[in-house]
Amino acid sequence: MPSIILVDISKKLEAISEARNLTHRQILLHEARNFLKAMHDIDNKEEIALVTFGKRVTILSDFSTDFEAMISKLPNDEEIVGENGNFFSAVYQAISMFISCWTSDTYGKIFLFTANPWFGGETYFRKQSYPKFITSLFDKVNIKLCIFCYSDFDDYIFECFYDEFVSAFQINGVVHHISLAESEIGVGILKKLVEIEFRPFCAIMTCGTINCNVLLIPPPQPLVITSEFGLKNTYKFDSHLTIIGFAGDDDFAMVPTINSYLLLAASPNECSESIPHFCVLLHAALANRKNFAICRVSEEWYGMICCVGNDRTQLCLRCFQPGKNPFPWIGSFDELIPSGMSENTENIRRNLKTSKPSYASRSYTCWIDSNLMKNDVLKLLKLERKLPDKEVAFYQDLNRFCQHALAIGCAQFFQFLANTFEKHANSVEMSDIQREHFNHYMAYLKLTKSFERSPLIPPFGSIQQANEAEG
Repeated sequence: MPSIILVDISKKLEAISEARNLTHRQILLHEARNFLKAMHDIDNKEEIALVTFGKRVTILSDFSTDFEAMISKLPNDEEIVGENGNFFSAVYQAISMFISCWTSDTYGKIFLFTANPWFGGETYFRKQSYPKFITSLFDKVNIKLCIFCYSDFDDYIFECFYDEFVSAFQINGVVHHISLAESEIGVGILKKLVEIEFRPFCAIMTCGTINCNVLLIPPPQPLVITSEFGLKNTYKFDSHLTIIGFAGDDDFAMVPTINSYLLLAASPNECSESIPHFCVLLHAALANRKNFAICRVSEEWYGMICCVGNDRTQLCLRCFQPGKNPFPWIGSFDELIPSGMSENTENIRRNLKTSKPSYASRSYTCWIDSNLMKNDVLKLLKLERKLPDKEVAFYQDLNRFCQHALAIGCAQFFQFLANTFEKHANSVEMSDIQREHFNHYMAYLKLTKSFERSPLIPPFGSIQQANEAEG
């Protein structure tokens, strides 16, 4: 999950914080370093880019996992020339940077560190002054905007400028207000926020009698929905995700979803990494066909598991609107589950009466090594000596062996078989009927074009002579 850390170093942050006795810029640079260290402790493989903005946007580090190099590139407060910052330009540049490096369906986050050095901050901006082009960019990417707003005040009479920005255009984002007055609380709150945003959600996914451990990224947050009567209902993910059925693209074409999560395989221990995970089987089943797995994430909340990406290489869990019947044309999802089905239900295996095992010779051809091929050729030589009595069995086996040789691309089998028949004919005496058969299948084996090798039938003369002998 790629992320961009955006640090505000504009001129307004030169004001000294009364709570910390430091400039707000020094505080933000210090918090950015702590944030990088906290991210490294949770996930050291996270792709992160480091950007600062004043009047201009400066890319200190492109997407990388080298946390120590990024921390060293953060400037000191004395090295910064004070300039008025442009919040909208910084967010625009960060999103453009994300689009240039990642595909549109890649989930990512932008973490903005800023501060309100005076009471009320930038609250006095009007909503009409927000540029429309930023919200259009958010529609093109799957990015969450997380804003860390520091202030000396722990009480906000006016709605903050950043809260208005997120709510006015319904951007996927959240604003964390951190008070500098309570320094003891501020030390641990950053680590908690990092855990909320980055620590994956561990769950057990069940499909029938199969259980497997999975991870959801980003970790799902509780969903609060207000009803028409003003009642608030809170929906949370269960630790057990249950696949209750499968459906095709026709039924779920263009269905609305409210959020999506990457579904990854999780191994409980290192020894199980060698064992194939159920997610591998599920991905193979959903990637080749336009199918979806219907998943229950809580008591009255459902979603679908599908493949996403340019090459459909990732599993994604997309949640529907909470409720048992979110789509009238599909019906209630509870009816997809058999009645009386529960986790404690055991599968009853009935012993069905089957036919007795057959000890007849195998009717299929398998040439794993040369000995099996030689045994089949010897079988043909034995049947050849008994022509025309074993005429049907001889031509059936000959056609079966020739078709198998064509199927596996063994064209030299025909030359090998012709040489074997020719050596055998020179060493034994053959009747007129046997000689006619010999000339017939030798001409068939010496054909140069493989597509002309249609199934061989006995020669007409031998059939006529056999009928006269019976008469």
